[in-house]
Amino acid sequence: MTELEKEFTSSIQSNEIVQNVRVGRAILATFIAALGPLSFGYCMGYSSSALEDLVHQSSSASATGLTDGQGSWFSSLVTIGAILGSPVGGWAIDKFGRKSTIMLCVVPFVLGWLLISFAQNIPMLYSGRIITGMGCGAVSLAVPVYIAEISPAQLRGALGSVNQLAVTLGILVAYVVGVVCHWKWLAIIGAVPPAMLIILMYTMPETPRWCLGKNMRKEALDSLLWFRGPEADIENECFLIESTLDRQEALKLQDWLTPVIAKPLIISLGLMVFQQFCGVNAVLFNAAHIFAMAGFKNGKVVSIAVGLVQFVGTGLACIIMDKAGRRILLLTTAIGMCVSLVALGVYFEIYIPPEGEGSASETVSLLGSISHSIPAKKISWLSILCIVLFNLMFALAWGPVPWLVMSEIFPLRARGPASSFATMANWTLAFIVTKTYQSMADTLQNQGVYWLYAGFCFVSFIFVYVLMPETKGKTLEEIEAMFDKKNSQYERIH
Repeated sequence: MTELEKEFTSSIQSNEIVQNVRVGRAILATFIAALGPLSFGYCMGYSSSALEDLVHQSSSASATGLTDGQGSWFSSLVTIGAILGSPVGGWAIDKFGRKSTIMLCVVPFVLGWLLISFAQNIPMLYSGRIITGMGCGAVSLAVPVYIAEISPAQLRGALGSVNQLAVTLGILVAYVVGVVCHWKWLAIIGAVPPAMLIILMYTMPETPRWCLGKNMRKEALDSLLWFRGPEADIENECFLIESTLDRQEALKLQDWLTPVIAKPLIISLGLMVFQQFCGVNAVLFNAAHIFAMAGFKNGKVVSIAVGLVQFVGTGLACIIMDKAGRRILLLTTAIGMCVSLVALGVYFEIYIPPEGEGSASETVSLLGSISHSIPAKKISWLSILCIVLFNLMFALAWGPVPWLVMSEIFPLRARGPASSFATMANWTLAFIVTKTYQSMADTLQNQGVYWLYAGFCFVSFIFVYVLMPETKGKTLEEIEAMFDKKNSQYERIH
């Protein structure tokens, strides 16, 4: 073994010690950065509460009153803004840094919320949603990358899951505050977390990997010193990161076809596709209707219950992510979601709609035959159980893991553009799923839609089983080596 290889091996061993030093500061930085996804979640949950007021205003000839069709666009336009914001965020995290991009996201958030709050007409409402959506698109890729690059390997799963935990908390806060606040005040409150973010994030360091990628070695050492403490051998950790930077030349078109970029991109895109096509939006859209059939009439209260389930599930994910691993969580929850959706489809196939929604004695099944049916309230427990179980399974893995994996499997030189592409694909799919659900339900009926999404969940199980490697406990450099065996120093040493 050469002296260089001995030094490199020593640096790997010392890195394991480094990871046990001052993890508290990485946790602090993670929770401050998480104000970004909290703002993102609040933006997503805002429309659920605000639309009840805005649509109600349409009957009073208010300039900001929305019809049902306009309300649908008001909810969906945030995804259009996110599609626009994703490539901007991908460019910015490479150009200005991860920390600076997170701070810049504050601008569209605050501007968009102010536009909504002081809206005098519908175009102002629409513009506000698009602009806040741009902030969502940028922050949804910048924060996971920032957290992944500052986290010790053995905590990256837990800290990476905080991103999705903050999203679910933001949704829950929007639901709860929406019960007591008018839509204008609800928008003003939405500007508070971004304002806190820019102040607190200013005190945090930039990630050492970005600094080294920009030949700012002193700044990288200062960042490592802040995160790891004076007891850590930051020179060795810096060397470990630099060992992969020797190959970080500018990206070329053909580089996207190499295994080190193409394989992670396929995995990340696949996870994003299945995250959207697992049916989470279809379940959420019908949650209030299903709970109403079970006897719950207040839609806002129903939203709080669903949001609470996702928040608790994501909290559990933070605890078990680095113990169980990404693969096993994705595999087991994919089966859990599949079973839940099949059962929910069965519920819609056999229940008798409440009076006014269909026949009181029998219904027509998806296959076109008359089926024996059961009054909705007698089997309401089945629908509620399916909704709770599905949301819990989603929150445990398919909510946080795709974003976590996106932030850790791309090599440094491709992390910005590749993450941008994956994020843009996610938001594009979110818009497609949101806008096509009703037409699919009209064609296939509710049970057909849920069985279709159950099929996607089963395919997601196969996808993860065949293509998804385990990244638990590995450094970002070790993960890169898994896909770049030809050039990896890890492979030459081991």
